Amino acid sequence: MFPRIFLNDYVSDVTSKFLPAGRSPWQVNVINCFFRGEEYQICLVRVHHLLLRLEHLSLADFLPLKYSTENWACEESDSPFTNLYVEPSALPRLHQKLTENFSNYWNEFLCNNDPIERPEIMKKRIGVFQCIKIGVIVLVATSKELTRQYRKSEGLRFFDFFTILQREVNKRNFGIFITFYAVLRIFHPIDTIYSILAWSWYLFIMLTLKTPVLIFREFQALQSKYKHFYPDTLISMIWCYLPLIIQATIEVFSITWIAIGAPKLILEELFLKHPQANRLQTISPCGRKVVAWSEEVSLDVLKKISSVTGATDAEILLTAIVDSLKEYFRHSGVRIPDDVLTTAKFVNQKAIFLHNHETRGIVCLALPTRTPLFEDDLLEILQVIQRNVQETRAKQSAIYAITATETSCGLISSSFPSILLKLILNQLSRRYSLSLTHVDGNLQVEGVDAAVYWRPPQGNCNMSITLHRYGNGVRLGVMGDALIGPQHSIITRTFPKSLQNLSAIVGVPKTPVLENQSRSPSPHSVSPTTSPGY
Repeated sequence: MFPRIFLNDYVSDVTSKFLPAGRSPWQVNVINCFFRGEEYQICLVRVHHLLLRLEHLSLADFLPLKYSTENWACEESDSPFTNLYVEPSALPRLHQKLTENFSNYWNEFLCNNDPIERPEIMKKRIGVFQCIKIGVIVLVATSKELTRQYRKSEGLRFFDFFTILQREVNKRNFGIFITFYAVLRIFHPIDTIYSILAWSWYLFIMLTLKTPVLIFREFQALQSKYKHFYPDTLISMIWCYLPLIIQATIEVFSITWIAIGAPKLILEELFLKHPQANRLQTISPCGRKVVAWSEEVSLDVLKKISSVTGATDAEILLTAIVDSLKEYFRHSGVRIPDDVLTTAKFVNQKAIFLHNHETRGIVCLALPTRTPLFEDDLLEILQVIQRNVQETRAKQSAIYAITATETSCGLISSSFPSILLKLILNQLSRRYSLSLTHVDGNLQVEGVDAAVYWRPPQGNCNMSITLHRYGNGVRLGVMGDALIGPQHSIITRTFPKSLQNLSAIVGVPKTPVLENQSRSPSPHSVSPTTSPGY
């Protein structure tokens, strides 16, 4: 047991040091381990969270990982921290169709009325309607150019609009005099008579020839099973857009309902719920981080417990975490609270190894350390956790959607004052001082026998816990402020024992926990080196 603790302490000592100033905000340490005469390597990758978030980097950007997409299984995780609401599908499809159709109509409009596309338009006198069409084209082109320059620069001056507008007008040889002459043509008697005759002839042709043909095609489209065979008919348009509009309207009402209930829910989570919960640490954090990880727990154990209790793997693991936290509180001399409040997030295995661009939300969850009937009964704790998870999934779709939106596009940070956001986040991280990450997925990377992922606690959070499934096992990773150490390793040491105790309570035959040495050998000698990309 000593070598594993030695390796754990060594890695924790490396992570407790700040990344060097003036260098790239990432670091790779390669630790050479000798076990039973064979050499193994452990790669410790440290990356600043802003670099991961803004550049969407993953382990594949720092390590030469080998993987095959043929072995990827398209299975959804049963994690309770994902898919809290059905993402809108009709709204994006409606937006896409409207955008495509508008783009087609607009391009056709430009081909017929833009003097740049058709210079012959300005070689003769034009009327008021043609002036209006060209004016619309000029305004749209001006707005596009303004938007493009605004994105490239920090801002625009007031007079830039008139400069760009004049440039677009000059491109089309369209000026105030042409508009003036077009208005005068309205009062010219010959032009007025010519316009009346032209409109009369157009209406006559429409009513006598074109309208019957259009009505006949509408009847054809109405009787046909394949409405898309008649794309230029009103029936085809209604058949295409009406279901989408109805579904999109339902989604809008659903989103509006979530948005209306969001302020009340957020206030309850910030101030009202779980008054007896307290923080994991009562002193100010120093900023340095220490880590620990547990022995690997076989998925077979979780499946056997699940078959007896009906709980998901995540709920069973949360029960073991609660028991481990209670042991941590006892050794730390801190009063065991009624609940440990945590913010939970799901991360897909592929997002860590390959593509770090997924959008996931965060939920708030209470982990009960005291239960109504028995204080230390793991089965009752499991039942309470199941109820809490169900309540969280039923009521916190707004929090999940808001945090997911903030992660994807920063909507909240760009809409509210930064001081208000800091106050809210300060209060939220003070109450929810534990950050939980559930890593799941069945991605196998060649040459990687085991993996542990840590997310650093931020704000007033003092500790983060990761449930990382890789292959056929699950590990618990803990990262906390350096002032918490070394008590934080109590959680990882107690975690496998807690699962064994739970399996014994529910009557599952005892299965030995997979030893960490079987997949991640413990070194008798450790020789750290640093990659060239330090």
